[in-house]
Amino acid sequence: FYKYFDVYVGKRLLKDSWPLILSSVAVMIYMRIDQVMIKNMLGDKEVGLYSAAVKLVEVWYFIPMIVAQSLFPAIVKAKEISEKLYFKRLQGLYALMIWTAIAVALPITFLSEWIVKFLYGVEYLQASKVLAISIWAGVFVFLGVASGRYLLTENYTKIAFLRALIGACVNILLNLLLIPTFKIEGAAFATLISYFIAVFFIVFIPDVNRQALLMVKSIISMKGR
Repeated sequence: FYKYFDVYVGKRLLKDSWPLILSSVAVMIYMRIDQVMIKNMLGDKEVGLYSAAVKLVEVWYFIPMIVAQSLFPAIVKAKEISEKLYFKRLQGLYALMIWTAIAVALPITFLSEWIVKFLYGVEYLQASKVLAISIWAGVFVFLGVASGRYLLTENYTKIAFLRALIGACVNILLNLLLIPTFKIEGAAFATLISYFIAVFFIVFIPDVNRQALLMVKSIISMKGR
């Protein structure tokens, strides 16, 4: 074992990996803290309704992982050719993520009541409002997965952790503000807003703010089509 162990490499791997470990913890917190807060602030019935809607939203989150895993090797390969091509392909990936998320969100928004009635029954009908709101968080989840692969590839692991931490803090704060007034719909809006902030706050970080601009360009280019 000692023959193949390199202390320097081990230290470097540990230094690079701890932000990723903490990022995973932060993501788990802000993906579940809303349900904990709803239970404490509103009760078991409301958290049951909210959880039913969230399950229908999160079932789609495997898509960006598959897409990013399939396409990112070609994107990284483009960097060997030119940085311009590298960023062009990144923007293309962001546009694909946005289109895919919208293609999922639009029909579910209009069919949310029918979907909830069909899967859960009329007693869960209130969950349809949460579903119609929360499904749009997928746009930022899809973008977050794609930009997260960029951060990992470029070894910006501390920024990835900071992004997850900010998302968690914003989500908790907004839940405290919105749940008392808007009930479970307020928690859905809190999640949507916190995901948006977590993805686009990198616009304020000089090393990676170009990625936020590429994501915005992807949205603008969609409007122009």
